[in-house]
Amino acid sequence: MAKEDTRGSRKKTVRQRARRRKELEQEAAPTALQPRVRGIWLNGGRQSLLTLLFAAAVIAICFVGQDPPGLRALGEYAPENVYSDRNFHYLSEVRREQAEEELRRSTPREYARNFADEEQFKKALIRLEDELLSIRTMDDEAAAIAELSLIEELKAKFELVVTLEEMNMLSHWQNFSDGENFLVYLPTKVLGKLHNTGVVKFPSSDQKFISEANATDRIDGMMVDIASRFVVVTDIFEGLRFNLDPEQIAEGHPNLSLYLLDLQALLENDGDFPEGEEGLLLSDLISNPDQNTSLGATRFRDEMASVYSNFARKGLFLRSIDQVATTSAQDRAIKEMDQPIEFVEEGDLILKKGVKVGELDLEKYEKYLDVTVEDRNLLPKRIFVTFGTFLFAVVYISLVLPNFWRDNARSTIVAVAVLSNLGLSRIILELGSTDLFGGNALLVGLLPYLIPVAFAPMVVMITVGPRMAALSALMTSIFHATMQNAGIEALTISLSSALVGSYFCRDVRLRGSVMKAGAAAGLTGAIMALWIGLASGSGGVSANHALASLLVGVFTGVLVLGAMPLIENGFKVATDATLFELTDFNHPLLRRMQVEAPGTYHHSLMVANLAENAAVAVKANPIMCRACSLFHDIGKMSQPDYFTENQGGFDNPHSRQNPAMSALIIKSHVKEGIEMAREHRLPKVIRDVIRQHHGTTLVKYFYHQAKQKLKQEKLDYGELEDEPDQSTYRYDGPKPLFKESAIIFFADSVEAAARSLPKVTQHSVEELLENIFQDRLEDGQLDECPLTLEEVSKIKESFIKTSLNMLHSRIEYPEDEKASIGNRKGSVPPFPENRG
Repeated sequence: MAKEDTRGSRKKTVRQRARRRKELEQEAAPTALQPRVRGIWLNGGRQSLLTLLFAAAVIAICFVGQDPPGLRALGEYAPENVYSDRNFHYLSEVRREQAEEELRRSTPREYARNFADEEQFKKALIRLEDELLSIRTMDDEAAAIAELSLIEELKAKFELVVTLEEMNMLSHWQNFSDGENFLVYLPTKVLGKLHNTGVVKFPSSDQKFISEANATDRIDGMMVDIASRFVVVTDIFEGLRFNLDPEQIAEGHPNLSLYLLDLQALLENDGDFPEGEEGLLLSDLISNPDQNTSLGATRFRDEMASVYSNFARKGLFLRSIDQVATTSAQDRAIKEMDQPIEFVEEGDLILKKGVKVGELDLEKYEKYLDVTVEDRNLLPKRIFVTFGTFLFAVVYISLVLPNFWRDNARSTIVAVAVLSNLGLSRIILELGSTDLFGGNALLVGLLPYLIPVAFAPMVVMITVGPRMAALSALMTSIFHATMQNAGIEALTISLSSALVGSYFCRDVRLRGSVMKAGAAAGLTGAIMALWIGLASGSGGVSANHALASLLVGVFTGVLVLGAMPLIENGFKVATDATLFELTDFNHPLLRRMQVEAPGTYHHSLMVANLAENAAVAVKANPIMCRACSLFHDIGKMSQPDYFTENQGGFDNPHSRQNPAMSALIIKSHVKEGIEMAREHRLPKVIRDVIRQHHGTTLVKYFYHQAKQKLKQEKLDYGELEDEPDQSTYRYDGPKPLFKESAIIFFADSVEAAARSLPKVTQHSVEELLENIFQDRLEDGQLDECPLTLEEVSKIKESFIKTSLNMLHSRIEYPEDEKASIGNRKGSVPPFPENRG
């Protein structure tokens, strides 16, 4: 009785569960369309808002606050003819500065007289005069000591250096005609006149001053004249006095000494004294008929004049420039000058194409830009260009890549790459307006060619794909040319360089290939710049542009290499280079799989071969397929014995489990794999493939076991309406969402099923694959995947070819040959698992 009650209760529970599920399905059916429609509207609005924000960011980065483009430095070559469209005039700062410079150069310098030094020299002469009077009264020894003491005093107190030779000559300071005192005569009649006139180093032609050289010549002439009036013999009432001792000058002037000795002897014998009121002058001896006497007197005069000239020059003080007075005079002259006004009429040529721009040309062009700035407000036009470009981009993406909007990571990568590229372009262009290059026209002219325009396209090609790379190349080139207000030439150079760089990044497995791609982009830009330059007649300048383009291409490759780790980690995407590195069998997870789950490892290798070949057939990513295939079943390592390929014909642990538990264990390898992938920092795409490689398919083996068990229960408990709950036996999914995931989804099923074929023939393989593909399609596993039926057919054909190559049979050896092979030294009989 209790047994019958239990059966009845069980039947009732199953019926209630089935009835409730049907009711929920009926309630959900009418409203299923509403969330979908609402989601479409929400996604569309979100995409539109993000696109507008993207466009606004482009406008802000590229155009807001940018000065109207034009020449940036003196010495650039005019890119085109510029004509004035109006009459205007302006004050030419260039001509004004030139005129001011000329006035400052031509205005006579103002000089200040050095009264302090002149006065100090006079005091030194007074002291010298007093001491020489005292020395005359001393004996020779005391006089010598006094002379040395006087020399030291003059040097210390008056900074006047006097030599002994000068002291000896100056001792005759009173022995001149007309009763002149040489030490008084020197500062007043000689130096005083020169100082009053003014002595400068190099006077200008319009100045009243005399030069230092001219003043020196005048001093020399005056000293010769003074020395000529030296009184050799003085006629005094007490008698005659010789001012030159014949014996003292005998060594230096023998002829003059002999004459004076003869004259002395004559006078002692009451001879006649030469006529002259002042006495006998040195000039009288110079004009003496006796040639020897004349020559001796002339020589003595010249020596005396030379000593006096050297001494006199010590009291010659040059006038120094009075900077304050000079500047004041220059300022007065500048204030009185006429201001240079330049007049430009409508139609005047401001710049001529290909001609180097001078200071006046650049000033005229800048003034023209100033008066036309309101007419040249380019921001509205640039906004129009920006929205036109984005409209094209939206239409392009909608037609070519309709699913691109769903991929938030990759759409963000495109936006960040383009904005970064444009921001870098703006910064480089703005450097031309700073003083960084010191107005160097060559360096400033190179700035547009130093922009890495291929950066964003190369990054997008590596991370997103070729279609978006082409679009980003077009967008960056358009905005780059618009920022410069350049023509089709700049757009052509930028676009060709960007497209070539992205083209060479289409299959980057090794990171060094990025450098080659950058160099190719730079070489393309260099060739285009050189070509356009030669066509416009500026070959020399274009050679510099070409070199700059080539160098910046290499720099772009370095920049992309540096940015890739940031992009991969920041946006959780994997590049082909990263995926290629993961195909190394020395990866810790793969090495662990070889030991812990060798059957799964071999299965993964076969799946990788199947998926890689199929990816090539449908133009998917073969590197992604191979890398993801190697890791798609890593979750099986948590319980490897529960999977057939690892059991090796031994005890099957599922025999001790009910079907639901076995299905749960089988399904759990997906979650375990995701956790392992996350722990080992595998890229997101591999985790996605692990999630999707079974889709939402049934674990059919255990589902059929459950059905058999339910049938048995029907026999035991009577009629039941329900079958086993499929949700218990279906993988959690999601279904494959991209081509590579779908390829691995099919490859996993095909490889597992193909090994169970009793006999491998082309027909059996084709029939097996047809059943698998048909079953998956009917089950709706490709409903969310962009694969077409044509591509599915190509994948199937590729699988057939690869499967036949992997599962080919060996030729059966004859018995005697087998024996001979087995008896060879060191040979091992082939095991079945080692065949094929």
